[in-house]
Amino acid sequence: MAGKTGTPYDILEVTKENNDYQLRVAYRQKIHQFKADQLKPPANRTINDKQFQQICRAYETLSDYDKRKRYNERQEWISDLHESKYTLQQLAAEPLFAEQLKQRLINSKLRQINAQDPITGQTPLYCAARTCNIEAVQYLIEQGADPDLVQRTGSTALHVASFYGHPEIVQCLLESGTDYTLKNSCNNLPETESYNDQVKETFTKLKQIPFVQAAANQLNWFKENISNIKEHIDTQYYVQRQTLLHCAAKKGHFELVQWLVEERSANIDIVDINLNSALHLASYGGHSSIVEYLLNQGADSTLINKWGMTAEQEGLIHKTKITQLFQSMKEQNMFDMAVNGFDWWFRYYFDDNSPNTIDGRGTSILYVACRFGKTSVAKWLLDKGATINFQLPGQRSTPLHAAAFHGHKSTVELLLSRSVDINIQNQYGATALDEAQTDEIKTLLQQYRENLSVEKLISVHLYGDGTKSGNEPIAKVQLHYDATIDDLIKAIPPSLGNSYRWFSVARSPLAFENNNINLVSAVCRARHANTKFIDLPICLITYTSPRYMNSGYTTRKQFPAHNLRSFQSMFRTQSKMTSFHIEAKSNNIQTFNIENLLFNFAPNCANNDISIKINYIIEPDAEQFDLSECICLFETEYNDNDDKLNDMPTVTVKNESNVKLYTWISNSAHWFSYSNQSNRLPRIGSKHALIRQVEIIPKQLYLLPDMFIQAAVGRPLQPCQNPVPCQYLKIRDHDSENFPHTAYHGTSIGVIRSILMDGLVMANTVVSSGIRVCPPKNHIARGVEAFGIKDFANAIFVSPSIHYCSDPVYAVSFSNNDQLTIVVLECRVKKGTFDAFKSTVPTYVAKPGDNLDAIEWRITSPACIQITGILFIQIIKSIEKASKSRADKLGIDPNSMT
Repeated sequence: MAGKTGTPYDILEVTKENNDYQLRVAYRQKIHQFKADQLKPPANRTINDKQFQQICRAYETLSDYDKRKRYNERQEWISDLHESKYTLQQLAAEPLFAEQLKQRLINSKLRQINAQDPITGQTPLYCAARTCNIEAVQYLIEQGADPDLVQRTGSTALHVASFYGHPEIVQCLLESGTDYTLKNSCNNLPETESYNDQVKETFTKLKQIPFVQAAANQLNWFKENISNIKEHIDTQYYVQRQTLLHCAAKKGHFELVQWLVEERSANIDIVDINLNSALHLASYGGHSSIVEYLLNQGADSTLINKWGMTAEQEGLIHKTKITQLFQSMKEQNMFDMAVNGFDWWFRYYFDDNSPNTIDGRGTSILYVACRFGKTSVAKWLLDKGATINFQLPGQRSTPLHAAAFHGHKSTVELLLSRSVDINIQNQYGATALDEAQTDEIKTLLQQYRENLSVEKLISVHLYGDGTKSGNEPIAKVQLHYDATIDDLIKAIPPSLGNSYRWFSVARSPLAFENNNINLVSAVCRARHANTKFIDLPICLITYTSPRYMNSGYTTRKQFPAHNLRSFQSMFRTQSKMTSFHIEAKSNNIQTFNIENLLFNFAPNCANNDISIKINYIIEPDAEQFDLSECICLFETEYNDNDDKLNDMPTVTVKNESNVKLYTWISNSAHWFSYSNQSNRLPRIGSKHALIRQVEIIPKQLYLLPDMFIQAAVGRPLQPCQNPVPCQYLKIRDHDSENFPHTAYHGTSIGVIRSILMDGLVMANTVVSSGIRVCPPKNHIARGVEAFGIKDFANAIFVSPSIHYCSDPVYAVSFSNNDQLTIVVLECRVKKGTFDAFKSTVPTYVAKPGDNLDAIEWRITSPACIQITGILFIQIIKSIEKASKSRADKLGIDPNSMT
């Protein structure tokens, strides 16, 4: 410090005649001298930490009018101060006390982070920015400090960082969403206050970044420059990983939010590094108009941030201003939501209401959805158990009548895929076919009726391989359960030119050693999962020439088939027999019990009295019949061969919610079912099994019993400590010889079952569920060159780092009881089948053992990777405890979190 000690004037090297501006210049000089000294060995420094403390005390004394007057008159000033007496502003100003600042804020209310000095109006962030305390600035921003608060002269933290010549602080503030357009009392912008060229250059550079423009609410800039912006609209920027929508919502820029959503299709549910969505940030900021807008756009209000808070809970700091908006959304009329097709409302707000809710006129919510052609709402209701054959009181019309009469083809197709009864007549004696108003729907219903009459029970959806073919099937066909490849080819519509003769399951080619191989068997052998169960429709990719034949896929060995005669003999010797008598033309549901089984026959399901014989075995021997978790094995048969039901019954099990009905394909090892059809029998005259699906995660993940290795009866998940503490589900044994490398893949729990069925697949592949798997829009897109590879995204990406693939960029969190959890796949990779690349997440912070230059593995052959286990990793051990802690931090009653 050039040896200066003593008076405040001596320490700052100024005189009593110096004005406020000259004091600031002197303080700036000392700060830059201290910054330069931090790069030198301690012995060569001119200002040490203790001396810098005195500099700060001297400036506090002389920059405050009253303190300066007192010193001039009495020579009274505080030259030394114990850290326990420091204010937050004083702690933030001195880099030496960065850890003490953090500790102080941990033990204080969050609102204190923006505490302003009663005289100067300066915040901790302002003081940290002035002295270039970069660690404190970053921490304060991360904790939610408002960078746009002004002190007594109207200057913000950005003004003071600019004036004091700290380009690194200017960059940090701009990257965290500071508004560069705010003027101080001298009518100066922060950029105008620039002390040096480095600061000016920082402003020039950063103002070209869309995120910085969003923070400044520059909507016109976006409209004028959008064609030149290379970044995707959902790009996540800088350390906080916030999108443009995050930034606009946080700052309260309503028109920009609206433009980003409506004109640029911004994803409203992306979360930042703290797992905050745009709705979280708008709620926390008290921006009610933006909260209301995002809710009406279908923002996910159930998302939980890293503090265990929903967006609604973050809004509690504004009392009822924000929470009443969420309450109003919850109280919306569900029938209005159905009419408008707001399927998101049902996902977030339907709660425990019945999917068979009726209005004052007796109309069911499903009927309303079908009447107005809101297929997504109808699908959601059916998935929740809505009665598909509901009939209007008096009129007796069904949802199928309504959809057919009003010309909603996609809704009719949905209902048909769920085995709706097409024979029900309304009060005029008309079926849905009679009511259909378009030739297209009439043809659809006629074809469905013909398929039923000849028992074409196996539905197959065919997709094109490339994205140009779209996300919908190019053809849908119905086949007999024993159909061959020739039968499939013959069933393809002639309009497709009879050129599609090659097929795959998620690009794993179907192998037919001869034309007599059963299609279902070929599909099961081509799948990644080694399961005997298959869900319909079968979704295949079809080609005009052989594809992927040499990509490394191997055909599984065929399951040992059950011979019909031996199976029948074994079944007959153990089964019991009962029968049902179905009354003709009954307007009531007819229910029959077999121990804990319920057979429900719909109204008007029979034109004549019908008797059905049931042979059954409760809890059959799992090894003998090769049916683990089978609750009941049964066979149905008409008492009279001329009998025929108009509608098949559903079968449920008392006190069981995760049971699925499968039908045996005779003389094979395979059983088929229909996706989401509420356990409706496909026909009378077959053998069926009710299979208990194993509950892995309550209400979120159920798996067939042969899709994984059950380590312990009744306890599929086992505690594991390596490589991180987690709950572990073992899928298969390690094949260390052929697959020696371990890697991980973070994902969403909603796609786990699909991934296990098809394995990890290349981008744009149509998988067994009929979904085309595409990379997220804000990731590297297909066809884009990166790392010298023209189509970098055309591969599977895994990581040797469990921490890297657990990052929010890859692993989507979900609530599991009172825990916030992520799901990560444990994989094994063949030697020499991958290339390693550096991190594509610029803000990822390396953990011990990470090599950021080789942290992403790119695999171009799906057959070179096996899934061996699933890790369920806790992010928050107790959401309730975390949210109460956050509430206390916000100054909210913790009891309001329950």
